[in-house]
This record gives sequence, structure tokens and C-alpha cells, in this order.
Amino acid sequence: MKQIIHIVGNRPQFIKLAVLYKAIAERGIARQVILHTGQHSSHEMSGVFFNELALPDPDIQLRIDNSDPDLFTATAIRQLQQYLAGAKASAVIIYGDTNTTYAAAIAAARTGQPLHHFEAGVRTGSLKTPEEINRLVADRLSTTHYCCTPNNLQTLRAEGFGTAIRSTPVFTGDLMLDAYLKIPGKETFRIKETSYIGCTIHRAENILIRENLEAIIAALNDIHRQIPVVVPLHPHTQKKIAETGAAVLFRIVAPLGYPEMKAFIKRADFVITDSGGVSREAYFAAKRSLIIMEHPVWPEIIRSGAGLSCSPDAAAILSSFSRLPQLTPDYETAVFGYGNAAQNVCDHLTDSL
Repeated sequence: MKQIIHIVGNRPQFIKLAVLYKAIAERGIARQVILHTGQHSSHEMSGVFFNELALPDPDIQLRIDNSDPDLFTATAIRQLQQYLAGAKASAVIIYGDTNTTYAAAIAAARTGQPLHHFEAGVRTGSLKTPEEINRLVADRLSTTHYCCTPNNLQTLRAEGFGTAIRSTPVFTGDLMLDAYLKIPGKETFRIKETSYIGCTIHRAENILIRENLEAIIAALNDIHRQIPVVVPLHPHTQKKIAETGAAVLFRIVAPLGYPEMKAFIKRADFVITDSGGVSREAYFAAKRSLIIMEHPVWPEIIRSGAGLSCSPDAAAILSSFSRLPQLTPDYETAVFGYGNAAQNVCDHLTDSL
């Protein structure tokens, strides 16, 4: 029987995997294997998602230490290559732009496995971020590219994919939209505020560069004086905030599972984030967002009038936040497809396998 290997390691990948895994299972296209690198390994960042999203436990759990990103990547390449060398995969599917994605792309290429990249064609134009390097490598090594937006597809074609570079770019729409439409929200956490700003901060350049993190903390404190700011906080970010010694006025809550996060965003007045996933979830919920990235992952959101982007600078954050109420978003154009990305991927897999 044909075999599809999904290689995942963090929250957004688990969400995308959940809808695609179910669609493939319903079609009976192939036997599926879930390989979890352990990039996110804590229960609140990993286990809870498998439970809530009704995913089976990973078939392969590598549990690689992610405290040092470079060491994680090197170890992941070695262990994934060892596993894939003995696997007979009809397709290896990778998701997004994480170090797990990068390592899996290298390992699949070295072992001659057919590699399918979901969320292909994303570009920010900045090689200062590790995610951009991961995207470029994953796309160059993949044999099939599933694109979330028409812009992603156009980007790949402009780079020669499908012609000079033999591959198959396909516009499928976004699995994150599938998940948003299919998985109901669930408010099981307590937020007493009737009006608040929903915020997430986790991106490496925003938390590992101390001056950036201190600027973000100062800006969030200022905004919190006007309207409550509530931040479900990644444990690594919480550690880095503590290391700064900066006073925190905004409210910190534990990380939220997917249904809770959906309800959290839907209730928020606005969203402030540096996450490509959360910025999309805000767009799906018709919430205007401020994206703390100089080079946003999804410029489609900015162009639609649903968001603004800025650098991790306190004055820039405050100035941009003050402009959010004046935005006039277009939520009608199907920027991320129509919520049938999993079926589109399945159609392609059925034909190609």
C-alpha cells in the first residue's frame, strides 16, 4: 500500500495536519505516518493539540531538544535521514517554514523521497530571518508545491518553478482556513475583560534581540493602559521576558489550545501578533491586526486593508496601533481560498500517486 509520511513539529503544523490527515483517511489514498520531531514538545504546545484536534498519537516521536535551534536542526536532519533511508514513502509532506521543515527537506532530498511542500511560495524578501532561509530551501528541494494564495503561486512561477525548475506548483488554498471553518471554537478559559486586545509574541528576532523585546513590552504596557492586553504566552517567550527584568503590566495567560485560541481571537477587539498563523486566524475572524514584522509573511492581509505591519519599535507599534480603527478591510475576496484546501491536496495526491 502507498505510504504518506507527514513530518511536523509545532503548533501551526499540527493544525494543518489535522484537516489534511482526516481528508486523506476519508479518501483511503494511502497509509499515513505522523513523524513528530519534538520542536514543540510541552503538553500545552503539542499534546493538547493532538487531543483537541482528534489526531492519532505520532507514529514516530523523535523528542529532539529544541533549546538550541542550530543543534536541533542538525540533530533533526541526522535522525530524519536515518528514518527516511529505510522508509518507502510515496510522498513526504512538510508544512510551512520551521526548522522541522528545513531539516525534513534536507533529509528527504538526501534519501531520494518525493517531497511535497504545503505553504510553498511564501517570500518576505529578507534573509535576516531563519524562516525565509527555510522556505527557500524547502521549495528548492521539493517536487510538489501546494500554495495557499494566488500570490504564492505567482511567486513560484516567477522564480522558474514549473518550467526551468521541474516541479508542480498547485494553488490549493490554505489548510488553516479549512481548520478555522471546520473546528468549532470553545471558550473554556476565563477572561473577565469584555473588551481586550488579543496578543501573541514568539518570533525569534522579537524575543532573542533584547532591545526588540523590551520595546514590545513597553508598547504593550502603554496600550494596556488604554485597553486590556491579554497575551497567551509561549513558555520560551515568558522565560525571555523574565530575563529582561522589565515590568509587565499586560495580562499573561497560559498557552491556549486551538478551539480556545479561536474563541479568544473572535472575542478580541483587535489582534497584535508576530505570528503568520495567528495573523491569518485574525483575518479569518474578521479582526484587524497589527503584525510586528518589518517584512510580513502574508502581505495579502496588509493589501486587503485588514492589517498593518511595523518594526519591533515602541513608537512604531503605538503609532500603527492607533491607526487600526481607521482601516476598512476587504474580507470578501477569497485570498486564502474557499476552505477546501484539504480536498484540493487530496485531489492532487490521488492523481500523482
